[in-house]
Amino acid sequence: MQNEEIDYLLLSDDGPGFHTIEGEGEWIGYPSVFMRLFGCNLSCRGWATADSPYGCDSYVSWTKKNKHSFEDIFNFYEQNDLISKLKRGDLWKITGGEPMLRQKPLISFVKNFIKKYEFTPRIDFETNGTIMPEPDWDEFKVTYTVSPKLSSNGDSERQTYKPAVLDYHVKKGSCFKFVVKSENDLKEIYRKYIDFPLIQMPKNRVWIMVCAGSRKEHIDTAESVAEICKKEGFKMSPRLHLMIWDKALKV
Repeated sequence: MQNEEIDYLLLSDDGPGFHTIEGEGEWIGYPSVFMRLFGCNLSCRGWATADSPYGCDSYVSWTKKNKHSFEDIFNFYEQNDLISKLKRGDLWKITGGEPMLRQKPLISFVKNFIKKYEFTPRIDFETNGTIMPEPDWDEFKVTYTVSPKLSSNGDSERQTYKPAVLDYHVKKGSCFKFVVKSENDLKEIYRKYIDFPLIQMPKNRVWIMVCAGSRKEHIDTAESVAEICKKEGFKMSPRLHLMIWDKALKV
């Protein structure tokens, strides 16, 4: 019996998509269409702050499951002028939660999109680097923004640390960004990612971010992260959406 073809996506409470600018990492400042999928395989409860009590700054969005057919998503994109944004070259940011949990329907969705609109959008995945991308993605020349989770995130190393997947992203030239709270976080980056022989993550592909859930928390912690980057030679990534809108979602 053949598998039933999937013609829907499970999306977050953000809806099928929204237009904004990328707030973190290599593509910071780029006009972007965000599509956030339901579900994640990690919790990040260890990063809880007063203004981000769940740890993950998008928790309240991706924990709500909404089923959308491909056609419904296409109609939404057309009605909200998102197709023209993607056609002119804006980044299509596929995020979550963890979008790599739902690769089969995503691949089908992207193929249907390309067939319908006759162009290939510029896709960047936001992923935690624990799930291997399917080979099909090579066809679309996607890029990856990988956010590996350090021990301070609160999940076990068995869940967060997948050297084979990280090695794949190193070879792909992916962007890596880490949330750093302390000197121990920095030591862990060197030990498990940069100096570890099976990964050897290049420092020039690493961005360091503050742990913050609001503009105030960002301002309060940014200077210490900047000093780490100056000392160690890492790039620093602010969280631009917090600084502009004081929000992590739907902005």
